[in-house]
Amino acid sequence: MKPTSSPRPETDRDLLLAFFEGNCPPEREKEARRLLKTPAGQMIAAKAMDRDIKQALNDPRALLSEAVPQPSAELRERILKEIGRRSRRHNRLLKLRMAAAVALPLILLNLLLLTQLEPRDGVETASRKIVVPAGEQMHVLMADGTSVMLNSETTLEYPSRFDRRRREVKLHGEAFFDVAKDAKRPFVVQTDGLSIRVVGTRFNLNTASPGITSLYLQEGKVRARELVSGRERNYELHPGQLLELNRESGETLLKSNADSTQLMGWMHKRYYFKNTPLCDLLAFLERNYGVECRVCDESLYRYTYTINFYNESIDQILSAMERITPLRIVRINDSITIYPL
Repeated sequence: MKPTSSPRPETDRDLLLAFFEGNCPPEREKEARRLLKTPAGQMIAAKAMDRDIKQALNDPRALLSEAVPQPSAELRERILKEIGRRSRRHNRLLKLRMAAAVALPLILLNLLLLTQLEPRDGVETASRKIVVPAGEQMHVLMADGTSVMLNSETTLEYPSRFDRRRREVKLHGEAFFDVAKDAKRPFVVQTDGLSIRVVGTRFNLNTASPGITSLYLQEGKVRARELVSGRERNYELHPGQLLELNRESGETLLKSNADSTQLMGWMHKRYYFKNTPLCDLLAFLERNYGVECRVCDESLYRYTYTINFYNESIDQILSAMERITPLRIVRINDSITIYPL
């Protein structure tokens, strides 16, 4: 008997939904962006928006749990006008206008970032600011095709539309950038202590660690300029290298063959700690789980932890900490108090 051909492991619709929701495998993100530029991809996106909007209208309570910040009226109007021009379907535009009065889901926000138009040189554009709260993560797709994954307690600022000569953003916190290649318009990230310039590349940038800014390059090439010491110091990173900057002293350390699993595991809820002081571990819990920690005896700060987490709940992590060190941890809602045993 002649074997039948096996179906595709993932349909175009599944790929786009995963991309909008931030669950797309990194190796398939370029495929998803190319698909969004096709009529078929835009049709899938439009149907997905209709589905999400219908759910929002039928169950307004679901909006209360939405982590995505509400866009302004101006932002909603730009979304609706752009979608109206692309789809040229009056009835769809009317439905979107009605739904925008309630809320715009994450998928609609991502579509806006994809479809924004480029301004003319010299024309001032509005600035956008995304603030990710503690315990949350967010995926952003910019107008030029650049994809950014933002970690908890991260702020990203960027113009509503990049100009024709330069793409510049500001970051405070931690993010993974997958920059769309454009040789005529370099992509610049301004952050605590560093100015980073790329054309098309993938890198992780972290300013959340106390006093340290770290830059890990996964793919491509990065030029970084140190802004703390007052000296003209520039670094060119190659894949696998990690640049660490002490923002107080201005000292820098360039490491080769850095552990990418440890540095970028946060995107998949994987966290690795080696001889990590208790104070740093508690700061991690506050940032990534949205809790508030208090230690009753400062002598407990002498404890360190070598421990790995993979998508564990806060209670599972606290239980592991109690097994490792002589602590008694009491949690009441989002408040955690640590006592000596």
